Amino acid sequence: MSTQSQFERHIQRLRGKLAGVKPPAPDALAGNSNAAAVLVPIFERDGDMHVVYIRRSEHVASHRGQIAFPGGRVDAADATTLDAALREAHEEVGLHPSSVAVLGAFPTMNTLTSGIVVAPFAGVIQSDVQMRANPSEVAEIFDVPLAALRDSRYRGEHEFDSGGRTARFPAILYGGRTIWGLTLRITLNLLEMLNSGEG
Repeated sequence: MSTQSQFERHIQRLRGKLAGVKPPAPDALAGNSNAAAVLVPIFERDGDMHVVYIRRSEHVASHRGQIAFPGGRVDAADATTLDAALREAHEEVGLHPSSVAVLGAFPTMNTLTSGIVVAPFAGVIQSDVQMRANPSEVAEIFDVPLAALRDSRYRGEHEFDSGGRTARFPAILYGGRTIWGLTLRITLNLLEMLNSGEG
């Protein structure tokens, strides 16, 4: 069994799982400050699937400094919600839409702390694609191998302070970074889809 075929099986399984999900229409989210579309970029390196994340800058309106996926608000000019996710990914990390092989949409989710509605999409990129952070929105671009995302040794908790009240949330703690909240829930959804059918 080749490592590439392992990656291809992951992609085939994801494509099949996402095929039945219908993303929201753009006019349902356009112009809404509490709505966004994001891209979950995936690539293969050294026989393992890797997932791309960003760390949001301290200059954005919400979720400053938090780990997220590239994405942002849906504009009225976006023909589809997917177009919004690809446009935002291009603006934030320089990922051109033509370099993304879109697999499909994840179910729409809401952030727990701010109530933002998010439409996530998954797409495959080449491992050597050049990405660059737009400093006004993104402080860092990094990736995490699937093996680490699955590894229970990297599971823990994140303490979130809101209005003087501290709450604990499950998290993936890897490389000095904390993946939690909606980003974690999308990640866990991805892992569940990949695990389904594996023997």
